[in-house]
Amino acid sequence: MSRQTFQVEIADMGSFRARAGETLLDAALMSGVDMPHDCRSGTCGSCRCTVSSGSVEGGATDSPGDVLACQAKVMSDLQIVVEETPPVESFSATVKAIRDLSVDVAKVSLAVKGPFEMLPGQYVQVRFAGFPARCYSPSAPLEGPLERGVIRLQIKRVRNGRVSSALGREIQPGHKVKVIGPYGSAWLRPGQTNRLVLVASGAGFAPIWSIAHAALCEMPDREIVVVVGANSVSDFYMAPALWRLVAFPKTQVISVLRNADRRHPDLPVGSPVDHLPALRPGDIVYACGAPRMVEAVGAVARAAGAACYADPFVPGHGSAAGFWEPFARAVAAPLQMLRRSGARASTTA
Repeated sequence: MSRQTFQVEIADMGSFRARAGETLLDAALMSGVDMPHDCRSGTCGSCRCTVSSGSVEGGATDSPGDVLACQAKVMSDLQIVVEETPPVESFSATVKAIRDLSVDVAKVSLAVKGPFEMLPGQYVQVRFAGFPARCYSPSAPLEGPLERGVIRLQIKRVRNGRVSSALGREIQPGHKVKVIGPYGSAWLRPGQTNRLVLVASGAGFAPIWSIAHAALCEMPDREIVVVVGANSVSDFYMAPALWRLVAFPKTQVISVLRNADRRHPDLPVGSPVDHLPALRPGDIVYACGAPRMVEAVGAVARAAGAACYADPFVPGHGSAAGFWEPFARAVAAPLQMLRRSGARASTTA
């Protein structure tokens, strides 16, 4: 007779009983074990963990042994390891400044009240007073030094976007903001020396720049390849950061245009995926931006045996309530086929 319940132990967090076929995350939360999580649809990667003993069904990622707890069904006794990340907190902020970086990307600086800890590459949920919540990836400054107590966002303006269209209009400096986070597992792991391959399209450069900046602060001679895609030359709002990157001896920057520009025949054309370096098993890849691009980079990384952390950006849908449902129907299902470690959805509207 098959067993109906199993013992689950999560290192440094606790143990509990789970029903056969119950998702690991649901079983943990129902037992009072607060595993990190956010979307619960298999996309954000916040619930990524390692199965050190036992077996689950579903929720696999590109990294052997790593699963997404919200999708992994308990099939035996389990021993689980969860990477330590800063706790999710809620805190108040105000809009400090809004400045256009390009025609459709705005830099929004938030002055934070009190200390706040997050890792390079993680994201936060931001609710401007009177507007629905959106998820954004804080970034390092494109120019100049880091400023304590400030969260820097790079927000893509979307036509008729409920939030992005209000920037500089209804949302002005002094506007009150509620921030919750951090979330996500596509963050820079410190202390590693492997080559980094960082791939971004559009505003997906925000977490990529945060990761690159932190990696070079830790190890200036680390080998890094940054591949950045844009629709046109005017969309390379991140040019100041790219110039900073090429100053490092082992950092290569590849800027890619979607369509050819006769004024810039030296720039490669196509998708960032078309211009990836030959990946090696020891590489660590981060891909952030358009879901299709992120999916394609993940497939190349998986074929090469490289570790991959992904961050697919998708437009927001109405209010925060029900945000994930339409996303899951439209985008998450095909992305789940990759079961990529560290994937998340980010609203840009």
